Amino acid sequence: MKTNSNTPMSATDKIVAQLESNGRVLARVSVSNITSIDEIIGMVRALAGKFMGLAQLTIRNQTQGWSRVIALASRRCAAPTYSRPASRPAMQGRQYLIPF
Repeated sequence: MKTNSNTPMSATDKIVAQLESNGRVLARVSVSNITSIDEIIGMVRALAGKFMGLAQLTIRNQTQGWSRVIALASRRCAAPTYSRPASRPAMQGRQYLIPF
């Protein structure tokens, strides 16, 4: 995700970010050596793990004194499982062969 941001950020700034969905905190970080909002979004999404739906990312630059709220949507959920149609067991001699 590429954000169009003119928010100034330096590598020495202390950044606090929190990702929240449905009133539940999914991830919270406090870092420095970050130079872009895209890096923060990637880091927080990786920490949050799999979630589905809308979330609110609050980013606060404690050094410069600004904050920003970004709405994020995610479809990161478990991959759908595929099930084959059930096959009927076949009789071979006196044994059943059950296909898997």
